[in-house]
Amino acid sequence: MNPAEDRQGGGVVGRYCQLVKPVRDRQGRSRFEERPRIVREVHNLDRTMYLVQFDDGSTTFVFPHEVTLL
Repeated sequence: MNPAEDRQGGGVVGRYCQLVKPVRDRQGRSRFEERPRIVREVHNLDRTMYLVQFDDGSTTFVFPHEVTLL
């Protein structure tokens, strides 16, 4: 079994979320008052993470406790 399980069909994929605290995207910009879309749910080492995409196309990984689903 692969230790990193990547799920495209989860119930959260495609949904929008609200950040509950500032996060940095891959370019180092701080994001907070935006509503990114969840594009992937990743399970690795007993942790769940979401890959989110902002309106300008940039992406970053967040933990479920860092977002509220809309």
